[in-house]
Amino acid sequence: MNFSQAVKSALIDKYSVFKGRSSRSEWWYFALFTIIVSIVVSAIVGFATFGSVDWEYVASLNENQATEFLLDSSFGLGTRISSTALSLIFFLPLLAVTIRRLQDLNASYYWAVPYFIVSVISIYFAIFPSVEPAAVRLGAAGNLVTILYCLAFLRKGGYEDNRFGPNPLDEDDTY
Repeated sequence: MNFSQAVKSALIDKYSVFKGRSSRSEWWYFALFTIIVSIVVSAIVGFATFGSVDWEYVASLNENQATEFLLDSSFGLGTRISSTALSLIFFLPLLAVTIRRLQDLNASYYWAVPYFIVSVISIYFAIFPSVEPAAVRLGAAGNLVTILYCLAFLRKGGYEDNRFGPNPLDEDDTY
C-alpha cells in the first residue's frame, strides 16, 4: 500500500470502519499524512496571525504572563481553532485505523482505550489550553502513550488469517 492508497483507505473508504485489519503501511502513512496536514495548517495560521502580536510587549512579560497573553491573542485563538478542527476531523479515522492495526497484531480493540483517552484529553486541551503543571504532566503522559503505540505498531502483523479477518496485505492488491 502506498501513501495515496493509505490516505484514501483510512480517510475515505474506511473512515469509520472498526472491523478488519490494517497493515503497517496504512497506519504509518495515514499518521504521516495527519502530521503533514497539521504542520501545513499550523504554518498557514501562524503566518496569517503572527503580525497581530506585539512581540516587544510580550518580551517584557514573565513566562506565565507571556503564555497567557499569547493564548488570548488572535495568534493563540487561530492556532487553537485550527488545532481543534484538525483534531476533530482526524479523530474518528485515526481511531478506526488504530483499532484495525491493533487487530492486525491480533490484539483486542480494548487496547485502543488508552489511545482514545489520550485523544480526548488532547482535544480538550486544544479547546481549553492550560499551563498548569497538572495539564503539562497529562500532555507528557499522552505523548508517552503515543510513543508506546508507535513502537508497538512497528511489529509486523501475522501473515495468516486471525480472528479479525484476512491478512490486509492480501487485500492491498485490490486498490
